[in-house]
Amino acid sequence: MKSYNKVTMKKFLFAGLTLFAIVLIEFVYAYFLQSDIEKIGYVRVFNNKNQDLLYGREFEGRLVDGRRDDKLLFKFRTTDTEIDKNFTLFPRRFFAWGKNYVAYTQNLKEVILIDYQTGKEVYRQRLNERVEYINVDKEKEEFLVATEKALYILKYQNERENEKKFPFILERVAEGKFWCPSISNDSRYIVCGEIESNKVSAMSLVLIDLLSNTKKKLISEKINNLPLTQDYRLIFSTAISNDNKWVVISTSSSASPPYVYLMAVNLKSGTVREFSEITGLCNSPGFFISNDKYMFAQGEPEYQEFGDYSSIIDPFRSKPVILDLNTGKLEIVNDVPKDINAYWPIYGNDKAIYFIDRNYQSFVPNKIFDTNIYRLKNKKVELLFQIKGGIVSYDVISK
Repeated sequence: MKSYNKVTMKKFLFAGLTLFAIVLIEFVYAYFLQSDIEKIGYVRVFNNKNQDLLYGREFEGRLVDGRRDDKLLFKFRTTDTEIDKNFTLFPRRFFAWGKNYVAYTQNLKEVILIDYQTGKEVYRQRLNERVEYINVDKEKEEFLVATEKALYILKYQNERENEKKFPFILERVAEGKFWCPSISNDSRYIVCGEIESNKVSAMSLVLIDLLSNTKKKLISEKINNLPLTQDYRLIFSTAISNDNKWVVISTSSSASPPYVYLMAVNLKSGTVREFSEITGLCNSPGFFISNDKYMFAQGEPEYQEFGDYSSIIDPFRSKPVILDLNTGKLEIVNDVPKDINAYWPIYGNDKAIYFIDRNYQSFVPNKIFDTNIYRLKNKKVELLFQIKGGIVSYDVISK
């Protein structure tokens, strides 16, 4: 009888240890699978519950990782109608995600930096003019701040330069009203839109050479040489290739709703290429996947009532596409299921494409969706995070 009990106990212990090992293996596998996901920084927005107020929209900046740790970095509400109006018009322009810090403004007068690791504010600078746009070179962590009067670079000082123990320096590099600034990898060039008129929002594309302190107009603010009172150019995003050969912009005329498409400038030859027919219904921004290829999202479900888009493949579904700037050929990334509208693609250091499934920049300004974040890797689409509230800014934070 004792021998039988011992055998039964051994079997029970063996089964228990086996079950524990299986659970442990599954846990470790899930842990490392999730830790393979890059961190995601995002800003979500909630409408004011008090419908009688024309302001009070709430914004939260958060950082989430593959283990679902979701850290609050900052939180604020719009405090008057003018600020709220600006945060309704392309709100992504007020947030920029670097490698270690996020930069943002909450009142259009101050630039603030938050450290990801500590969650604490490390820099705050009040300006004498309204902030119009914030962007960043993530690798070098150089933040571009465009205001209604000038263009600035906010960057970290090294120890030799930092004699006064101020870790960051804000340098004024150009005078004027600029839009959508991007900086080259070698920190020599800035490409951006420039608004020269106080009467209309016409934007030309300019190249600022920080080495020679010169500025050159690349694309005119005029559309078909029409007077600016009739039509003019708008710019929604800019990008410059790693080898400083190509500049790509998403642009449209001043018509409403905007028909956004891509244009490219070859900085070596000076050639300007317009891709209005094949890249229409572009959802900016995009990114370079190589020196000569540019990825963006194309297609808009909400545009079915606005004209003929027969020159565009599957025009009313947003999907990632790749434009070859040399040949002008467009390639659709077919790995995203057709029941998902993929917006705002971002290329991570893990060689994956991240995207969201709701339009963060609808031409219906007060439309706010709950948002999912996906990753496309090895031809497989994974749902990473489900975010309550509409996303107005997000980026992949590389490890």
